Amino acid sequence: MAVTESVDSGTGSQTLFPFTFEYLKATDVKVTVGGVTKTYLTDWDFNTPTVVQFNTAPPVGTDNVRIYRDTDDSGLKAQFYPGSAIKAQDLNDNFTQNLYVTQEVNGRYLSTLGGTMTGNFNLGEDADITFE
Repeated sequence: MAVTESVDSGTGSQTLFPFTFEYLKATDVKVTVGGVTKTYLTDWDFNTPTVVQFNTAPPVGTDNVRIYRDTDDSGLKAQFYPGSAIKAQDLNDNFTQNLYVTQEVNGRYLSTLGGTMTGNFNLGEDADITFE
């Protein structure tokens, strides 16, 4: 399974948190602390392409810092038009975008075939579950 997130524990003084997954755009990287989404460029920024730096150190806690990839799937990275040249890099970018979205979905979906779920399962208001 592809790595699409990193979960770490805050020490109360640590501001740098490395991660290992690749991404297309900086805005595809998301960060939560204790389940609360942190804002890019307001609460955190990149120290290096694979290290998130917080403006304020996250509090001490077990597995409370989550850095994950959420690739923008609202449109293709590159568009092709009749009669225009098709560049290999544009094709690669589109396929990479598709691969990343697929990896993210595979890592986060609930299988209808059974198995074990890990993590929290939160339902919104007025949600029903029926067991047959």
